[in-house]
Amino acid sequence: MLPLSAACLVASAVRETLTGLFGEAVSLRLFEPVIPTPEAWRAIAADATIYRVRSSSADAAIIVRPRDAAVLAAAAFGECDARSDVLSVLERTVLERTVRAIAAQFAPLCGAGTLETTIQSDRDVAGFVTFFELSIDGPARARIGVALSRDPVPEAKPEITIEDLFGLPVELAVRIDAGVHPAAVLGSLEPGDVLWLPGGTPRGTLRAAGRPLAAGECGVHGRYYALALDRTLTGRDEPV
Repeated sequence: MLPLSAACLVASAVRETLTGLFGEAVSLRLFEPVIPTPEAWRAIAADATIYRVRSSSADAAIIVRPRDAAVLAAAAFGECDARSDVLSVLERTVLERTVRAIAAQFAPLCGAGTLETTIQSDRDVAGFVTFFELSIDGPARARIGVALSRDPVPEAKPEITIEDLFGLPVELAVRIDAGVHPAAVLGSLEPGDVLWLPGGTPRGTLRAAGRPLAAGECGVHGRYYALALDRTLTGRDEPV
């Protein structure tokens, strides 16, 4: 249920972030979100470093495998490949700063609240349900895994107020009580036939989309048929 548009928005923001960090344009692909099996989760987390991103709405995890971590650290120094998968203290610091810059783009996934990034060293991905990958195809080649504890919850924001509806045209109809007539008479009606209304001034109901709004007496005003309102209705009342 993760909206693909949210993942695309994050991928675009991550690409721009990496472009600024690497000092040159980055080519990045998004792999569609999936729900991994328990066996797949174990393979995803194997030997990887996991960075948790916490917020009030949902948690995320950035999963970086050893080779990808080395490539990301080397790319920050302008190198397209890594000499070794074992990172120095300086390279680990650079990698963590890169991951934190990526995590700062996760608002579409974790909500608009404050994002807190922490490093988890026990390789545990328990509690996460959705996973997708970002593949960096240039200038370096590496993959970044993203896991989510749950799908983002859309924030309810008022888009339309009652004042916005005041200028809209509304089609109204009037229903008139035509009295009681034999079924044979109603079944034989044809265009041009005259159906006599009950004695007295007929009553009518003003309706919008089938819902009663008001009631009153039907008549003629100038050259037009008219309804003189004398009672408003709640939508469930019917005229007496």
